[in-house]
Amino acid sequence: MTKVAFIGLGRMGHGMAGRYLESGFTVAVWNRSKAKAEDLIARGARWAVSPADAAEDADAIVTMVADDEASRAVWLGKDGAATAAKAGTRDCRMRRRAEN
Repeated sequence: MTKVAFIGLGRMGHGMAGRYLESGFTVAVWNRSKAKAEDLIARGARWAVSPADAAEDADAIVTMVADDEASRAVWLGKDGAATAAKAGTRDCRMRRRAEN
């Protein structure tokens, strides 16, 4: 079964992570606030203590965060996803569109 790490559970990220679960993927989730993940955990997602923990052994890593700074933090920061991603892992990086 494909393992997906989902990092960032705001309005869009939460819904997307839920769709992965509904489609039968093994999903690890991380968000700054665990409360936003509780219903996903109840539906079978694994809570990750950090982006790196979510990324460990994942076949794909999806990030849905607010901006470039948040993206750098979850990928390249201490315990960032890039520290644990295995070779060949696919990544999908999304963020909100910048306001003009």
